Amino acid sequence: MKQNGKVIRQSSGIDISMETFDAAIVHLLEDFDIKTVATKKFTNSQKGFESFYQWVEKFKYKDIEINFTMEATGVYYENLACFLNEKDETVHVVLPNKSKKFAESLGLRAKTDKVDAKMLGQMGVERKLRKWSPISPLFLNLRSYTRERESLIQDRTRAKNQLHALNHARASDQKTIKRLEFKIDFLDEQIKQVESDIEELIESDTLLSEKVKKVLTAPGIRLNTLAPIIAETNGFAAIVNVKQLTSFAGYDIRIRESGKWKGKNKISKKGNSHIRAVLFFPACTASVHNKHLKNCHTRIKEAKKIPMVANTAIQRKLLALIFTLWKNDTIYIEDYESSKVA
Repeated sequence: MKQNGKVIRQSSGIDISMETFDAAIVHLLEDFDIKTVATKKFTNSQKGFESFYQWVEKFKYKDIEINFTMEATGVYYENLACFLNEKDETVHVVLPNKSKKFAESLGLRAKTDKVDAKMLGQMGVERKLRKWSPISPLFLNLRSYTRERESLIQDRTRAKNQLHALNHARASDQKTIKRLEFKIDFLDEQIKQVESDIEELIESDTLLSEKVKKVLTAPGIRLNTLAPIIAETNGFAAIVNVKQLTSFAGYDIRIRESGKWKGKNKISKKGNSHIRAVLFFPACTASVHNKHLKNCHTRIKEAKKIPMVANTAIQRKLLALIFTLWKNDTIYIEDYESSKVA
């Protein structure tokens, strides 16, 4: 494809789903014009990856390195990202809220897979993005265990709610009640087994085990809270500060105002839901047993008059505390907390 101007950067934007992904090759020219060179859909499979890589080789500008930019869409992006990483290619994996804000800055109204692929390609040539690295095998196994535990707890909660409803119904079949009770006992045992696997996996790595023990010195933090957080963040490998972490977890504040009108500010919830899922009850505990966080909870609750707002704020502070202790490789010291956690 002929084009005016020298190519100075190029990126392949990838919008990926469970079965397929759309790809676009985008060039940034020396006059800062943006050109989409080619677009195509591929299957999200090993065969599709090979076909995609050959297609990129055909259309990319040969004299300049190309990067690959995609969203962190569940786990569907991981196989392709690992495939490209093994080819020694530069891969960028961005959070959905970050790509959404970039799309809004472009004034895009249409939202299709092809449009999103072009947008991600443009993001890849215009922005300086952090290089993605695959999760380590240790944290990959830990993530598998912690997500399994989360799923089992959800199943147990549903079963307990069903049992509660049947026990308070006007007429209930005892056989159904017995089966639910058996199911709950079975899930309890499964959860215990997974928790044991989590402990054994962490203990198998001396460095990881020592870091975990230091973070657990903080009041309100237990292993079942910490394990999912370090698993989902790959041990905070690519996290450089608290602001980035809160965005990754979906705790960044979405401000809603226009002119004199001001709506309610809420967290975006566009980040990792597995992290948010494990912080609610620890925040409740920390609000009672952690002196600093207890004072924060009381102050926010009195100001906002909404307990959930205060709890969410404590969740963010608890996450920041975990990050700080982990990065500094230190135990919790109450006298220093106010100066250590922003």
